[in-house]
Amino acid sequence: MPVTRTATRLARHARAIALAGALVCGIWPALARTPDLPPWEPTTPTLEGAQLALLDAALDRLPPQRPGVTDVYVLGVAGDADEDVFRNEVAYLRQLSAQRWGADGRMLALANQPDTLDAEGALPLATYDSLGYALDALGRTLDPREDVLFLYLSSHGLEDSSVYLHTGPDEEDYLAPEDLAQLLDDAGIGNAVIVVSACYSGGFVPVLKAPDRMVITAARRDRPSFGCGNTDSATWFGRAFLVEALNATNDFAAAFAMARASVRQRERQEGEQPSHPQFFAGRAILPVLARWRAGVPPGAPVPYPFASPPDAPP
Repeated sequence: MPVTRTATRLARHARAIALAGALVCGIWPALARTPDLPPWEPTTPTLEGAQLALLDAALDRLPPQRPGVTDVYVLGVAGDADEDVFRNEVAYLRQLSAQRWGADGRMLALANQPDTLDAEGALPLATYDSLGYALDALGRTLDPREDVLFLYLSSHGLEDSSVYLHTGPDEEDYLAPEDLAQLLDDAGIGNAVIVVSACYSGGFVPVLKAPDRMVITAARRDRPSFGCGNTDSATWFGRAFLVEALNATNDFAAAFAMARASVRQRERQEGEQPSHPQFFAGRAILPVLARWRAGVPPGAPVPYPFASPPDAPP
């Protein structure tokens, strides 16, 4: 598909490059206060050749939509090539959705770790173009009235709520809330649950609000979230939402409430400023999710397979 970049995306500032070297989300506010520099043009790998073939192969493996059945199709996006926490969460989401949601085979992962492997081989990179291409294909596969897209984005975030997409040295990009809204609309995606686990991600909520969408973010638009870097095997919100809450319930609204309470408790223990995770649910998405839950008895809890680094704090 021809991907159109919005003006907000083209106006990213060079100061944001400093995010690539950051190890802890809590330092983002200091980075964000650096002076604005002239506009910077992002550089990302072109979606062609081996990358296009890899993505097409993954999309070709998706099973077709089943008339009369509410299926969940899952798209996981791990944004930063330098940190394993994002890749870990997306890899775990594949296991979780297959074993507890009946979504085996209906999960597509985009990850910016070049050595990341799944059962079929390397995963496609997570770039603006690959995300748009994947959403277009999913829009042609699922029934927008009957099925649900579960989109999970895990990466660093900027103060303007953009999500960082970093594929390697000098190859980085950003996904603004307006960009994602346009990609979803262009792809004809109907029912969608969109989870953004990143600092300052609350800015996605007002932009993505729609009757057929649920939007969940790890933080308010003016707050960082915690747990990225190389100090843990999952972000604080990712662990609370994916590993803890979604192993207890398949109700995404209930899982969010559990995760918000868990994150706040940990923030108090660690002496961190509240991140204030955000939630929105449109009226039209709720009965669709209820029908899906009724047809998919939850499976057994899925253990998280990734251990924290040896030098991580207890």
